[in-house]
Amino acid sequence: MPTNQPAGPSGDPVAVPREAATVLLLRDGPDGLETWLLRRVPKMAFAPGMSVFPGGGVDPADAAGLVPATAGPVAERFGIAAEHAAVLMRAAVREVAEETGVRLPPEVLLPWARWITPEVEPRRYDTYFFVAPIPDGATAAAVTGEASHADWIAVARALAEYECDERPMLPPTVVNLTELAGLPDVAAVLEAAGSRVLSPVQPTFRKDDTGTWCADLGDGRLLALPASFRRSSGGRLS
Repeated sequence: MPTNQPAGPSGDPVAVPREAATVLLLRDGPDGLETWLLRRVPKMAFAPGMSVFPGGGVDPADAAGLVPATAGPVAERFGIAAEHAAVLMRAAVREVAEETGVRLPPEVLLPWARWITPEVEPRRYDTYFFVAPIPDGATAAAVTGEASHADWIAVARALAEYECDERPMLPPTVVNLTELAGLPDVAAVLEAAGSRVLSPVQPTFRKDDTGTWCADLGDGRLLALPASFRRSSGGRLS
């Protein structure tokens, strides 16, 4: 095993997380706050069949470009350098354009959360989450080949489908949707973004006292993992 690759408790190599940027694209709908969710195609190597927000890994091309004026505040919120924040913002804008066709001005991106994939996963990401309202006059579309379906959905409905095990989602998606569900509209989300604690969350998977597989978020919260998530784990959560 290479000396620069960390090992887990079992002694097996732990994958190094790749940086990623994800955007909770928002709008106000007739049934309340709505967000754009994509259902990843079943043959994807990472999170097959899962509903996710637009986003993806940082590409080398994201390293070049102007530093947005808002990179400083974003950097301060995430506790990183302004140049680092600019790379993430460029990645977020690029991914949203590639997956929805929407061109986001970087200044509308507001830091929301940061999640790191559990060490047990063979593919890991250090993901910076942003919230952003869809610009006036813009129309999102299902333009990516990585999704079998993509559309606007009321936050409350997405969570209800998850609870019924009809919409498989990763823990970060569930938690972020749950936090959005406590807010009435886009304006409230954007206001709340400025006061959130942005400490990285790195879950671990374990069984609770009843033998149910859960994601332990490390702060006292346990998120029960539905059957659809366990089936996609490749036998790791059997």
